[in-house]
Amino acid sequence: MQHDKPWRTTLTAALAGTVALVTACSGPTGTGGSPDLTLQVWGDTRYSTTMVDLYAEVDPEAAGGTTIDVVSAGQGDGESVEALRLALSSGQDVPDIVQLNYSQVAEFAEAGVLADLEEHVAPHAEGLSKAALELSRYEGRTVAIPYEVKSKLWFYRADMFQAAGIDPGSVRTQDDFIAAGEKLRATFPDSSIWNLGPNPQGYAWNMILSGNGARFSTHQPRCEITVASDGGTIEAFRAIRDLRDSGVVETSYDDFSPEWQKALGDGSLASTLSASWLSVFLPTYAPDLAGRWSVTTWPEIGGARGGSESGGSVFVIPEASEHKDEAAHFLATMLLSQEGATAFASEVGYLPNVVAAQDDPAIANDEYFGPSLVEAYRDADEDFTLFPFDPNYAREFSVLQGAMSEYLASPDTDPVPHLTTAQEQLDAQIGCPYDE
Repeated sequence: MQHDKPWRTTLTAALAGTVALVTACSGPTGTGGSPDLTLQVWGDTRYSTTMVDLYAEVDPEAAGGTTIDVVSAGQGDGESVEALRLALSSGQDVPDIVQLNYSQVAEFAEAGVLADLEEHVAPHAEGLSKAALELSRYEGRTVAIPYEVKSKLWFYRADMFQAAGIDPGSVRTQDDFIAAGEKLRATFPDSSIWNLGPNPQGYAWNMILSGNGARFSTHQPRCEITVASDGGTIEAFRAIRDLRDSGVVETSYDDFSPEWQKALGDGSLASTLSASWLSVFLPTYAPDLAGRWSVTTWPEIGGARGGSESGGSVFVIPEASEHKDEAAHFLATMLLSQEGATAFASEVGYLPNVVAAQDDPAIANDEYFGPSLVEAYRDADEDFTLFPFDPNYAREFSVLQGAMSEYLASPDTDPVPHLTTAQEQLDAQIGCPYDE
């Protein structure tokens, strides 16, 4: 999906305006004839810069002959995509490594412009989580190195849930979730179990879609948009409406608003259904609540228990790169090997995809969430699923986001008329989402 939420920190507007394609740092400078690699990310470059710096410690021989420049294409993932499109179109300044959300991989994989990375991923496959392996592949080809798996996690105030008599382990269905919200309100009248504003963040219903069998299109036997008749899409829309109408969900503000940040710290929002990336933000919003926030997996919402948010963040290597092997070796060393993944995760608080690295005491017992974070992350891996993203997903998602807003603003209980209008727009704009 397209959203302006960088992995670690939100850039200020001023910085975002000047950050595009500015070299942020260089890794170890190699000797004569060494390749110069460009690693393109979105948002803050510090964490990829740290990865480059650690490469010199984990594999000094390879790092000593490789210069890696980390650049940011802009604040959001959409800008990274646009920068890659422009580079590929012009044939100039094509980055050697590009960060994408998995939702954006289909566009470039279908176009045949991504390098095959099977020989670099395969040696590490047995040690990777199920989700990481899924993120590395598209239609049977290994085209990505998994970076940040965006598993669906439920963050909740353990102290408030205990006082209200709520056992999150017994909350299995959407009805159970609403009932838990009622118990929370009975003890804490001013607290909500989730928030869904008038225009909910797209990733909220995107995460439902990823686990309930939904799809926006078919390829075979007929290539067409299917949103108006797709059962999973209809159910996800209804779930958002029903939850907003339940009386236990805060409906006045949305994620990443000042009200949301304040509510996470003052108890007026006692839980939130989100993705694993929230583990980075919550400690900054509520620094005094370490040990009181805990983590588990989602209950069933809108027909989905498992799933993911945009699949996750990955690194791809364009076929046009002149240094594919060096780029792939760097990524595999730092993200797929136990030594590299442990070093990187220990330094920046990253949740590694190498299962053995998750056992490291410094990682397994998070200083803010305790052991619940990694335990929930592992449990979510069992139910991890990917939405069937097609090459035109970004445009489809944009139109459906508008349909969701119109549906929630209307008195309609049935989303199908709004999805029918969306399908008509998409049929006119796209037709077949794949290049036939």
